[in-house]
Amino acid sequence: MINITFPDGSVRRFEDGVNAYAVAESISPRLRKATLAAELNGELYDAALPIHGDCTLKLLTFADDGGKWTYRHTGAHILAQAVKRLWPEVKLAIGPAIDNGFYYDFDSEHTFVPEDLEKIEKEMKKIVKAGAAFERREVSREEALKFFSDRGETYKVELIEDLPEDETISMYQDGDYVDLCAGPHLPKTSAIKAIKLMSIAGAYWRGDEKNKMLQRIY
Repeated sequence: MINITFPDGSVRRFEDGVNAYAVAESISPRLRKATLAAELNGELYDAALPIHGDCTLKLLTFADDGGKWTYRHTGAHILAQAVKRLWPEVKLAIGPAIDNGFYYDFDSEHTFVPEDLEKIEKEMKKIVKAGAAFERREVSREEALKFFSDRGETYKVELIEDLPEDETISMYQDGDYVDLCAGPHLPKTSAIKAIKLMSIAGAYWRGDEKNKMLQRIY
């Protein structure tokens, strides 16, 4: 058994390996439904992952910054997945959550136009409807480099090479799509309830004008 301390100072005992969703369910089904992610010992944490050892835990909903971040970051993952389905030759750069949504940067011979946003949105809705579960897998640096090198994802390779030697490298998969990602994510694609693509812009890779200009979809 482990002791979990909540933000109000209360402590409850759970089986070792419990996840944040089960903790939320034990408090109320309504809270379980609203939980998007967790804060474990002060760090953003995937609510589906097992918890080991005594800890402090905060359950995050959309009212919390960490909950909003997780929701939006999952949207970015689905955006990249949709673009890869429609234009398989596209290379993926980065796709973070931001204050008012998310974006993803793409290296593509195809120049995106506003009409493409409708096409991408339609594909994103298909992915959401499919409801595939997000699975996190921690891998070695060598495995990650080989995986993305084999797929010609040069930007992901560069990101991996720049990570500190002791960094945990993880990938998230839903269905046949895999992305380099620290997470966390929502439990499945169908947890996303609303998506609207807003605009297209140019952005230099890593914000450096000496690098290639990528296409950013917000």
